[in-house]
This record gives sequence, structure tokens and C-alpha cells, in this order.
Amino acid sequence: MKFFKLFFLFFIINFFLGCTNRLKENNISSKLEPNSNFGRFLSTRYSLKVGDNDVASKLISKSKNLHLDFTLAELNFKSYLINGDFYKAKKFKLMAPNGLKELPMYDLPDFIMNLKNGNFLKSNNFNTSINKLPGFQVVFQKLNYMKLVESENIKEIDINLDNSNIFNLLIFENTKIEKQVYSKMKKTNLSLIENILYLGYLKRKNPKKFDKKINNFSLKFNYDVNTLNAYFEDKPYIKMKPSNQFILANLFSYISFLLSSQKNLPNSYLKILNEISHYLEPTLGNSNYFLAQIYANEKNFQIALNKLNRIKENSFMFLYSKIKKYRILKTIDKNKSSMLLKSMQKEYPNNSEILSLIANNYRNQNKCIKAIKIYDQLIEKNINKTNYYYLKAICLDKLDKWKESRKILLQLISKNPNDAYVLNYLSYSMAIRNEDLIEAKKLIIRALRIEKNNGFFLDTLGWIQFKQGYEDKAVRTIQKAIELEPNNSEIIDHLGDIYYKIGRVKEAIYEWNRALDGNADDKLKEEIKSKLKKHSK
Repeated sequence: MKFFKLFFLFFIINFFLGCTNRLKENNISSKLEPNSNFGRFLSTRYSLKVGDNDVASKLISKSKNLHLDFTLAELNFKSYLINGDFYKAKKFKLMAPNGLKELPMYDLPDFIMNLKNGNFLKSNNFNTSINKLPGFQVVFQKLNYMKLVESENIKEIDINLDNSNIFNLLIFENTKIEKQVYSKMKKTNLSLIENILYLGYLKRKNPKKFDKKINNFSLKFNYDVNTLNAYFEDKPYIKMKPSNQFILANLFSYISFLLSSQKNLPNSYLKILNEISHYLEPTLGNSNYFLAQIYANEKNFQIALNKLNRIKENSFMFLYSKIKKYRILKTIDKNKSSMLLKSMQKEYPNNSEILSLIANNYRNQNKCIKAIKIYDQLIEKNINKTNYYYLKAICLDKLDKWKESRKILLQLISKNPNDAYVLNYLSYSMAIRNEDLIEAKKLIIRALRIEKNNGFFLDTLGWIQFKQGYEDKAVRTIQKAIELEPNNSEIIDHLGDIYYKIGRVKEAIYEWNRALDGNADDKLKEEIKSKLKKHSK
């Protein structure tokens, strides 16, 4: 009886302690959850950091006394800019705290809306406030050139001819200094945007030079020349000088491309530049294509697809937006990606890029006979044959036709001794066959001189070192390769194999298990599971 009394007393005490603890937990969580401004701030900042701007906007819109909270107001303002909602950003300024005026981007919505409306003269009012933003000095320079053209008061001294580019040329097209600008303009090593604008200019002004340039462009960027010619055939902004708005839209997208190499610049700023580009010229595909790339890199695949869906059929980037969609869908929905590839094949039956996608798909599925037929077709019809020969060699290797594969690889190296990927493939293929390891090592060392921090190349070197009996060197080399390619199952599997061969069985089992968690395909997974089953006893 005494035992039951003690048990009952213990139960009552624990019950009340549990209630008290739950009250404390609820009290603490209520201060941090998203229905408080502090909770919203944390959630919004995180959403913006990972690129989920839609969630960020929804969270902020529910905030209390937003006009009094500077921190949330700043986040809200920036979220509007990142989403390209420049009208909402301008309207929000009417109710925002005074401190918002200190932000470098405070006048940006008004400035952009003035550009959209063609009020270039009014834009000068914002020169002092937003000129400090990265890339905007270039924007104001081009605006000043546009004003010179509008005023018909052009003097050679007003522009720096030595630093001319395609944007200068388009601005001064059909003026008395057009030829001077053209003669000083940079015409080599142009970006994709510069190339498209330059081709449009040549199509209007110099059709013969256009024909030569478009072939070179097709060769360099591996674009289908027939599709390119069809695009440049009947576009209004190609037949006549493009509008200032069109030039500026391309300029903002181009600036984002240049600034993307700066590590200290956040993606949010690049998004704003491309949203400005889209706002100024919604038919321009570059901006949305670049936005999709940024969001896809952040793993925000649905937002990336939404941006690609904004690209119009008359845009140069329309076909490439479909290809980008296909690659994104391969990651998140293989059925939809297959359906899209079939529709592209039907719509563009002779397009080299689509044919290449189909062939690569066959190659990845080990349907190499079908893949080779398409690669042969591409080799016959294209100027740039190197990549197709390389992919054909890989297929021949998979079909156990190593002599034919090796012959193609050696021919490619004789034409281009600095093709690091061909050097690596030949070296690795020789290594796994124990074929002339000294020569194989020379080949991979040449490849590493070209790309010294390539994890796949280091894996090849490590494998050769292991085959030559330098186990310690091999382990260090492949460990470095894994640092560069931490999720590559094949490289991790190699390290496991080497550990096992030198008697470090526990470490080998650990690495094999780790390889299963990486990007191993079904075939490699089965091989690893077989080794684990055999050696884990």
C-alpha cells in the first residue's frame, strides 16, 4: 500500500513539472516563431539567402507595423527589387521609415521606371545616389551618350573611342561618328550578349561579314548555324537600329554577367540587375536565362523554371531555355524531362544541339550503337567536330571497341595537344587496362599542367601511381581528388579499393559505404554492394 502511495505522489509531481516545462517551452517558441516580427526577420533573411524570394515576400507582408520597423522594411524593400516589383518598391517608400533613404538602392525603383518611360533627362537626378552601385557608372556613361545623340550635339571628344564596345556602336549607329566607333570597337573574345548584338549590327550593315562571323560564332559556341540564321532573318530590332530601351536591357544583363565573377557580390544583386533587364525589355531572353542559372545553382528549381517560362518564342534564347528546362527537369522529374526531349526532337528534328542531347541520353543509358549513329550524323553536318568525335570514342570504348576508340583519341590529341579532357580519358582508359603505364602517366601529367586542380585528373594520376606500386602517393593523390570532388562515388570507390589492397580493410569498408551515399549509378552501386558483402564479414 505504501508503494502505491509513493508511486501516485511521484506521478502527480511529474505531471505538474511537465505542464510547467511545456508552458515555458510554448512561451519561448512564441517569441521566435514567424508570427512575431523577430521570427519573421530570421525567416525572411534565411529565405532571401537561399533564394526563395516568394516565401520571403509572403512572410514580410504579414508583419505588424512594418512602417516602423527599419530592419524588416529594408528586407521588404530589397525583396521587391529582387522580384522585379519596382512599382511596389516605389510605392512602399511612401510608408517606409526615414532610415530607408540612406540605402544606396533607395532611388533605384524611380530611376528604373524613368528608364522604362524613356525619361532619360530625369535620370540624371539620381546620379549621386545610385552611381555607387556596382556597374552603374557604365550605365550612366551610356545614358550620357544617348543624350548626346538625342541632342544631335556629338563631338568626337565627348566619347572615349579607345574603349568602344558594341553598346557604344549601337548608340552611335546612324550618326556621323559611327565608322570611328566601329573601327575602335573590340571585336574578339566577345561574350554571348555582345556577339548576338554584333551579329545583328552586321546583318543590317554588312551582310557579307555577317555570313563569315555567324559561322565563326557557331564554331566557337557550338550553336546550330541554321537555327542562328533563322533567328536573324526577320526580327524588327535586327532590321533597324534597336531602341535605347533594348540597348539598356542588354547592358544590365551584360553587367550582371561581368559581375558574376566577383565572389563578394551576392546573387541577390545579380538578380536585381537581370530583373531590371527584363522590366525594360520583357521579350529579351538573356536576363531570364541568367536568372534561371542563378536559381538552379541555388537548388530553387521551380523558380528557375518559372523564369525560363517568361522567355518568348521570338527570343534568341527560346530554344536554349527549353534545353535548360530539360536539364533542370532531369534533376527533379525524369518523366517530364523525357517528354520535353521528345517534343524538342519533333519540333527541331535537324538541330545539332537537340540531336546532341538525344545522343548523350543514349550514351548515358549505355545505348551506344544508337548514340554513335547520331554522333556520325553530327560529325558529317557540323564544322566543329571535335566534341562529337570524343563522345563517339567514349561510346566505342563502352562497346569494347578499344582499338577504334584509342585511334580517335590519338587523332584528337595530335590536332590539339592541349585538350586536357581527351588526355585524361586516354590516360585513364590505358591505366585500367594496364596498357603502357609510363605513357599513360605522361598524358595525365600534361592534362594536370593545364588544369592542376581537377579532381578527375588527380584520380587518374592516383590510379596510375597505385598500379605502378606507389601506394602511399596514390592514397595522398586520391584524397586530394576527393577534396575537390567530395560527392564523386567513383573516386571514393577507388580510394576504398586502394585501402583494401594495402591491407587497410576497415578504412576500405568505410570508403565503400561513403561511395554509396554519393552520385553512384546503379552499376557502380551493385559493384560496391558486392564488395561490401564479400569483405564485411
